[in-house]
Amino acid sequence: MRSNTVKLCMKIGGLSGFFITSLFSGAVSAQTTPTVESCAELIGLQVQTGVVTNAVRVSQGDSITNGDIFGGGPVDAAADFCRVSMVLAPTSSSEINVDVWLPDTWNQKMFGYGGGGFSGGLGQSEEAMNDGLSRGYVAATSDLGHEAGANVEWAHNQPEKVIDFGHRANHLLAVTSKQLINDYYGVPASRAYFQGCSGGGREALMEVSRYPQDYDGVIAGAPPMHWGELMSSQIWRGEVAFWAPNLLSKMDAINAAVMNKCDALDGVTDGVLENPQNCNFDPAEIKCGFFQNNSCLNREEVKALRKIYAGPKLSNGELVIPGLAVGSEGIGWLGAALTDLAGGEQYYKWMVYNNPWWSSFTFDLDRDYANSRALIQPIVNSDNPDISAFAQNGGKLIIYHGWNDAIVPGKNSVRYYEAVANTVGADVQDSARLFMMPGQDHCTGDFDVVQHLEDWVEQGQAPDRIEVTDEGTTSSHPACPWPQTAHYNGSGSTTDAANYTCM
Repeated sequence: MRSNTVKLCMKIGGLSGFFITSLFSGAVSAQTTPTVESCAELIGLQVQTGVVTNAVRVSQGDSITNGDIFGGGPVDAAADFCRVSMVLAPTSSSEINVDVWLPDTWNQKMFGYGGGGFSGGLGQSEEAMNDGLSRGYVAATSDLGHEAGANVEWAHNQPEKVIDFGHRANHLLAVTSKQLINDYYGVPASRAYFQGCSGGGREALMEVSRYPQDYDGVIAGAPPMHWGELMSSQIWRGEVAFWAPNLLSKMDAINAAVMNKCDALDGVTDGVLENPQNCNFDPAEIKCGFFQNNSCLNREEVKALRKIYAGPKLSNGELVIPGLAVGSEGIGWLGAALTDLAGGEQYYKWMVYNNPWWSSFTFDLDRDYANSRALIQPIVNSDNPDISAFAQNGGKLIIYHGWNDAIVPGKNSVRYYEAVANTVGADVQDSARLFMMPGQDHCTGDFDVVQHLEDWVEQGQAPDRIEVTDEGTTSSHPACPWPQTAHYNGSGSTTDAANYTCM
């Protein structure tokens, strides 16, 4: 992969985990070296709510692993550094593990990294931390207070652990990492950034809205900020898919029909919709006649597809969360729905109801979503559109989301950003920008978002476009700050971002 790009992708299906690799461009500046004689001197250091339990030297090229429960790692250390383990206990039932990498040659900045899904364990961020390390950053992450991954049984009758997961662990990650930096180098970090995709995107927006002074700049990728709504929709969508079992085999035909109707709306016939919300495709347009086959839909499939596009609604008509975008149909579409049903069940069983016998077979959207909203969402949702405190502190927020995301609907990021704009006002783009990425799936694509954030925070240069390269290809396309979209200039290759203008 090129050294000036950021690659973001899911390791496994569903929301159970992700890894994010961030290759930072630009030379390391304002280099600082440690003031302590030995890394091991940090052992026993008291930090807010916790203590340093281990500190070891790691040499460039050494293999690093956290025993990632999601199957990632190990990585080879990109530089010499001091690896610090901290255990934080803000309450008697809390146990938050924190991993901080302190490079010998430091650029005077730190990067915090989020996890994915329900997080758990420290191994999800190894590649991201290593790439941050290679550019001189202090890199830090936490396990959000548990090590169980997609199994949410850790939350059973553990309200303080739910708070740790929801927001407290990452706040303490920022606070204690900054304290550690000051003790180790003798000077504070000049800048602090945070980055996460998928569940890490939820964490990123939580930092922005709840702890606006923690970070100067934040990147939130494919963020499920409406966590409770997403968990509810996962069960709901699984149920919809259950009643249309053959729909998965018809994804290619559905996508072909969508493209036949809407692909040219953006001026380029390339199999990608620039803005799927401009496409008014109705599944009934390919309803079967007397004979049925995989190129048409029966009555139940038409109903199911309409529901999936629209998203779950309560009996009073209230939309819980937007549905998936037209044009995003693919093999992973309903597969993600069925896989993530288990995630929604875990959420309700252990977080909402604290009942190991609860089953999604009893799920009632009106009743159960109301309980989720009352009991858990105030803790885990990061959907507060009032980011004015973050903006007033000079903070900069970049949100990105692939339109083809089959796990977290891209339309929900649009809904959130428009709520932010209505709350913050006409100057919203001075502090927060959303980039919707045509054709990109969940946390995928090669693009240099970190450099854009640095330029914005440190140089005052707001990103007016982000060029995205399809993984494994040379095909590129610009993502524009919402509500702008990319328009083909009329000449040159349609797979070269240079031939498009945002407007």
